[in-house]
Amino acid sequence: MSVREAIARQPAHGISWHGEPPHLNKLRWLTAFKAAISAIIAIGLAMGFGWDRPYWAGISVIVVTLPYVGASLEKGAMRLAGTALAGIFVYLISGAFPQNQAGYCALLFLVLVFTGYFGTGAWYPYAFILCGMSVAIIGANTFQTFDKLWEIVYFRVSEICLGVLVAIVVNALVFPQSASKVLGARTGDLLEDFTRLLENAISQYTGDKPTLDDPQQFEEEISSRFPKLRELLPQAVLDSSSFSRHRYALKAGMQFMERMFVCIVSTQRAASARYPRHYQENFREELRAYTDALLDNIHALAATFARRQPLPKPTLPAVRQALEDKLDAMRRKEIPLKYRLEDTTQFLAFYANLCELERAIELLRDVAGSFLQPGSSDRELKARIMAQEKSRFRLDPARLKHGIKVGIAVITAIYAWLWWQYPGGLQGVVTVGIVMQLTVVASNQKSLLRLGGCLIGGTCGALILQLITPHVSTYLEFAPFLFACFFLFGFLYYGPKKYAYAGLQAMIVFLLMTSIENTQSTSLKPGIDRFLGILAGVGICAVVLRLIWPVIPERELRRTVSGFFGDCRDYLRLYTPRHLAGEKVIPAEKSLESQLIDLPATCQNWISQIGLRNEEEPQRARYHELALSLQSLRFRLQSLEICYRRQLVPALLARIEPDILALNQRLAESFDAFEAAFRTGRLPETFPDLAPPLRNLNRALWVLLRRDRAARPHSAEEVAVFLALVRRYRSLTAETRTCRELLGKLDLKILERSPFF
Repeated sequence: MSVREAIARQPAHGISWHGEPPHLNKLRWLTAFKAAISAIIAIGLAMGFGWDRPYWAGISVIVVTLPYVGASLEKGAMRLAGTALAGIFVYLISGAFPQNQAGYCALLFLVLVFTGYFGTGAWYPYAFILCGMSVAIIGANTFQTFDKLWEIVYFRVSEICLGVLVAIVVNALVFPQSASKVLGARTGDLLEDFTRLLENAISQYTGDKPTLDDPQQFEEEISSRFPKLRELLPQAVLDSSSFSRHRYALKAGMQFMERMFVCIVSTQRAASARYPRHYQENFREELRAYTDALLDNIHALAATFARRQPLPKPTLPAVRQALEDKLDAMRRKEIPLKYRLEDTTQFLAFYANLCELERAIELLRDVAGSFLQPGSSDRELKARIMAQEKSRFRLDPARLKHGIKVGIAVITAIYAWLWWQYPGGLQGVVTVGIVMQLTVVASNQKSLLRLGGCLIGGTCGALILQLITPHVSTYLEFAPFLFACFFLFGFLYYGPKKYAYAGLQAMIVFLLMTSIENTQSTSLKPGIDRFLGILAGVGICAVVLRLIWPVIPERELRRTVSGFFGDCRDYLRLYTPRHLAGEKVIPAEKSLESQLIDLPATCQNWISQIGLRNEEEPQRARYHELALSLQSLRFRLQSLEICYRRQLVPALLARIEPDILALNQRLAESFDAFEAAFRTGRLPETFPDLAPPLRNLNRALWVLLRRDRAARPHSAEEVAVFLALVRRYRSLTAETRTCRELLGKLDLKILERSPFF
């Protein structure tokens, strides 16, 4: 069976990770079961030890129990570290200002700013979030009674340790799940879908029937998987020594896969254009052999990551050389002159895309080979990854402002509780620490989930207290009912993120109502007080977020899109002339490939949050369409950057350099106009005309290749790289025109509103 037949028999869209596939649904049930068992054990032990707040152990169990053992262990360590660090902070603050509330408050504020800033970063954010929450809890409890500090810290740390220990032991012993195996399987699935997308591009170019019904949607599905893989990689490193030893190689491999994806998308876009394709008939056998070899290599890589199969010997150089020999033979006979210039140019540009894909495959093969080889080192890849991560570390003003708002809100909640003594004051302080999010909309969503979870858990707790508790006398009799409720809440918590937090909140409220003391109580007061405290905390957050540096989705969308167009403009104006002059290429850590990788998700996130009236809802779809156009622009700019990294022939480049620079300048002016439109909220009366420089470039190319035949002394690959540069400028021009048309359909006035409610 040929490669194409094998692909044709596979499902059109492979394994989709959207929704809940069967294996993820089973994992959700299993995790909820383990969390319920662990919570029953931890609470029972805490009660057996006579501790006052056994629910802390139960809460820790739910938070720490994750689908994969390594991630569970890491989160448990971060929870312990955050709690211990919070105790140290409060102890030092109390010791420095034992009788000075102003100094105590100021130092507490600085600690909350610190934890709020790092809690929104990428370096162990949960440890800082938990530290800030614990500082708020301990500080609120000991604000006026410092003599209780040691007791509260001791019991909180002890019960959290108990919950973490029980959760990790149960998770490791009861059907343990390995993130490394899942990562390998998902990487293999992703690479298999690369072959489907590439096969569709090849079929379109060769004139065969496309193998995908909607390749653009398939591209979006594949693109959405990369963030999930990046989230899974740290968890896989934690539970596999092999993954841990080669974590930098795996990070580099993720980048190489993204590079492969960009190459395949560029090939797909080029193949779908309407151009004559008669010239490629001369290379049908050689091209078929080369594309089959590319597909075979991607299949082999998929098997390597999914099942640790050894890589076969490389075959790509040999089949590519056969294709190049055929190209050189035809050029010596001047056969290309019999075909239209567009036909020849299209084929060589398509061939250049395949060559770039081959280079990305070879890079990924090196990573896979080092991963399979025992005792191998990824020292060079480690240096590269660490240099990139170091270059991204800088003070983020948005996160700093968020940290300041967290400090203000928590201090306000503490003083409001002390002054007015409203019910559930401590829960109001905790709510502030949890509900404070970077944006107003995210805070609203978290607030609703917290309130909804409180109602769900409170209702279940009330039913248990009234119907079950009076009829049981021991914890063992009570445990089955607790297990059923914990399992229900856990199933909710381990489900889709859009409502997962409601499950955690429901369990917390349920624990407070049913096991708040060492002996069972039938009082509903804890649940009612908690709900009132949550309402107060939500109100404080709403005021602070809306009055101090409000983060409004409309404003952020304008800033994100205008910043993207500004980056595109700066890239074309700054780097293109340098590349054409033969100067050094951009360092990898400063390239568009690393800077714009999360742009589509960022734009889609802001677009989903903007506030629109019912009659304005069609505008949301248009903005989503613009976001997809930005993604396409990103692919084209990255493809252009990849082309610049290859060796361009100076003799050929010099002939069309003035026309390339003229078109480059006109494109930069277009991006400048786009950036100004989003920055000011007004469309310009006219946009730069891209037609004249594009016509001049086409004419210069015709003179170069047909009249002067200046490409004859150069190899086929050199000519292909040269023509790929021209082709990518044409694609960038076409997408810029599309973006200009979309911009004309948008109502920019809706981005000027500030919907605080």
